[in-house]
Amino acid sequence: MTEARVENQLFRFTPASPLDPQRVVDEIGGKRSGRYVTLSLVAPRATLLVDHDGRIIVHGCRKQDMAHLAAKEVLLRLGEAESGMSFEVGPVVASFDFESLVSLERVPDLYPEATMDTELDCLRINDTRHEIQMLLFRNGRGIATEARHVKLVAMAARRWKQRLSDENLLG
Repeated sequence: MTEARVENQLFRFTPASPLDPQRVVDEIGGKRSGRYVTLSLVAPRATLLVDHDGRIIVHGCRKQDMAHLAAKEVLLRLGEAESGMSFEVGPVVASFDFESLVSLERVPDLYPEATMDTELDCLRINDTRHEIQMLLFRNGRGIATEARHVKLVAMAARRWKQRLSDENLLG
């Protein structure tokens, strides 16, 4: 059975009163990066972005409760109330391993949703059934992006492992 492991999960928190990104810079040491203000936290370990609409986007946490603690810390350091804050769960980045080598070159001839990426020496798979993008490497390791849930990544990985096995493309 092919298991998938969450590497990153995106969470977006919307405070009851939008944050002023400039306050994050002035009061708690955020750094401007284009239209966003970034802030790195040590505990919980996370990278936060405050967007121009005053929302907090949390990267680097796998679980919602840890991401919530990170967003809460920013609000508390600014003296803002946490009550009324809503959140949304964004896409998952997950990894998986087929535990066998993959013969990449023949795959695009058999499956049009797979293309070779010569720069990374991997397959790029547009899996519309599971609504994810996958990178599959020769060593059997893969990365899925834009997934809605880690279970979808595991399902897609199992399906692709079976398809490649049926065509004798796994070593």
